[in-house]
Amino acid sequence: MNRSKFLVRLDDIHPEMNHNNFLRMIDLMSVYGIKGILGVIPDNRDKGLQESKIDLDFWKKIKDLENNGFWIAQHGYQHLYDTQEGGLLNLNQQSEFAGHPKEVQRHKMTVGKLLLEEKGLTPKLFMAPSHSFDANTLEVIKELGYGITDGYGLWPKIEKGILWIPQLFASPKHLGWGLYTICLHTDQMSEKAFGQLEKHLRRYNNSYIKPKEIEHYLLHKHQYGKRLINFILTQMVKGVLVLKRNKLRS
Repeated sequence: MNRSKFLVRLDDIHPEMNHNNFLRMIDLMSVYGIKGILGVIPDNRDKGLQESKIDLDFWKKIKDLENNGFWIAQHGYQHLYDTQEGGLLNLNQQSEFAGHPKEVQRHKMTVGKLLLEEKGLTPKLFMAPSHSFDANTLEVIKELGYGITDGYGLWPKIEKGILWIPQLFASPKHLGWGLYTICLHTDQMSEKAFGQLEKHLRRYNNSYIKPKEIEHYLLHKHQYGKRLINFILTQMVKGVLVLKRNKLRS
């Protein structure tokens, strides 16, 4: 029996992204009534992400999506990697935040948050570029009242005052239990990727949740059986990911 739930997360959202792919994704999601998390870069300076001309209506479109039920996640600050730190997850040896003093991280995150708010947005979450963040990042996240979309786990939880929404896979993979955030980079999505996602949306439409429903799936301290399942399956996934990462580096 499939008891999995899914949540869509779109990364690298900014005024010079691949607008055709992004709008195609939004149209596809709207067909099935899907809302998701938008990882918006406040002030993108990463030239590798500049796929098209600036969309002058970009911020209005993002605000309209927020008003329609999407959640905004602050995706870093300028998306510029200036350390070679892997952070707590140690998935990628590059970061905009991990390895910096808390004061530097607070400055980046605060300025980024203000830029989003100036555009009329109300970011609820923080999304670290390259999934790289450290203990200092978490302290600033808590100070700013953010949750975080990242990390291992099969269910969202509140830990040390921070809402954690785990993110394991970049496709609709699942283990039969839990809530899975599907991390998608629309800039690089192929026809095949769009086709596979649409097939999954069509088949499992009732298994997709909206961001506002996250609180219904929180992992609580008294849920001992669920916590045990979460621990065992999470350790299995971490082990597989570590093996794959080490193989790629060797």
